[in-house]
Amino acid sequence: MKILGIDPGVNRVGYGLIEKKDTASREEVLLSGTIIPPARLKYEAKLEFILSNFDRLLEENQPDIIAIEEIYLGKNVQVTLKIGQITGILAGASVRKGIPFKLLSAREVKQNITGTGAATKEQVRFMLEHLTGYRNFQGMDESDAVAVAVSYLTYKKENDLLHLR
Repeated sequence: MKILGIDPGVNRVGYGLIEKKDTASREEVLLSGTIIPPARLKYEAKLEFILSNFDRLLEENQPDIIAIEEIYLGKNVQVTLKIGQITGILAGASVRKGIPFKLLSAREVKQNITGTGAATKEQVRFMLEHLTGYRNFQGMDESDAVAVAVSYLTYKKENDLLHLR
């Protein structure tokens, strides 16, 4: 199973693609990166830049599912609304390509990776490096995105267990 994790933002959208081949194998980080629209672009053009790069990412990597970190209410309501819009266009692109998506809260991601929903970004990154063996993150946006992807596996495992008959 290939899972694309997304950490949405207005000026930076982190992504991380992982693969889990079977229940006994370790999660393998296939790639991670950040979509960074040029700062000079107006907001609408940034959306276009993010969407076209996201579409290319989907086409080149064919994930089985996309896990997106859900927006939380921040101090700046306008930024929060814009990140929500970006989340919406990414979810819409997923639907258009026929790829299911799941929204996960930052607290869920931290809980699933470290065991506590109050973990710092550094603690999450440390645990990710331990869990995956991957140490080539170029920034927190990338490690956050991979954390979302890895966290999805915990969500899926719990959800599968709840629906056993």
